[in-house]
Amino acid sequence: MNPTLRNHVGYNEAVLDDDASFEEFHRWADILADRLKISFTKKLDDFEALYWDFLYKGTALTLSFNIFNGVSVFPSLEEKSDHFENAAIAELVDALKDASPEE
Repeated sequence: MNPTLRNHVGYNEAVLDDDASFEEFHRWADILADRLKISFTKKLDDFEALYWDFLYKGTALTLSFNIFNGVSVFPSLEEKSDHFENAAIAELVDALKDASPEE
């Protein structure tokens, strides 16, 4: 699945896979680390969800997995994000075009 951009409650969200598993989350994390050379700065792992923070071009973003919603990336500030964070999400979607966990 190619990433898609969605505006959710005032902030952009990159939907990487809306029907994913824990394993596919980890594959997307590897793609982000390898392709975009990011490092995860904080990891919160829960029974039904994962939230891993990282910096992308100076912007704090979160790679998220939820058993109900799949894998996505959104600004760590969520509703408090501004144009700069939303633009970074849009740029991230473009950078991940044609990426998939099977790569």
